[in-house]
Amino acid sequence: MSVITGYLILSLIGTFIVTLTRLSSWRPWPQKGFKLVDLVPAAVKSRLGEHDKVPGGTNQEKIGDIIALADCHETAARLADLISKDGAGTWPPRVNLVWPAAVRPYMDIYHEMAPLLPAATASLDDEVNRDRIDRFRGRFAKLLAERVDLAEVTRLLDAADSGRWDVFPRDAYNAFYCCVAWCRHAYR
Repeated sequence: MSVITGYLILSLIGTFIVTLTRLSSWRPWPQKGFKLVDLVPAAVKSRLGEHDKVPGGTNQEKIGDIIALADCHETAARLADLISKDGAGTWPPRVNLVWPAAVRPYMDIYHEMAPLLPAATASLDDEVNRDRIDRFRGRFAKLLAERVDLAEVTRLLDAADSGRWDVFPRDAYNAFYCCVAWCRHAYR
């Protein structure tokens, strides 16, 4: 049998199989309605119970499901840890706009500087743009130097870094982190 003959025979067999799967009710297993839950070991199913829930439950139900899986699934454990720590117990992360006194000036500076960032008309002149950037950065740096007590902020962030979330609650930390991210972006 020549190579061309073998190729033609295999092509015809392949065409027949594709036609059979398309025109008949027979389907190979990947095309059936199988669920990933079918692949979960029985020990895990018995531990968690059957998940017959309709997708789209409340966030708290979904978080509860993730926490229930945390003991037997590494990815779920890491996600539960992320929700607990960085999300302040919820997802999307919760924020609190009642901040410790040391970091409140950042919010005030944000509210003062945010309206100055967009321009009504764009400029294509590099000198005009450089002057605008320098004035914005100068004002930003001046406000930070005048209003922020870095020693107090450092103490507060050190407390958060050491896990003392009673001093700087996670939800307030999340809001502060967002504010600092905006300030960094605006300054650049």
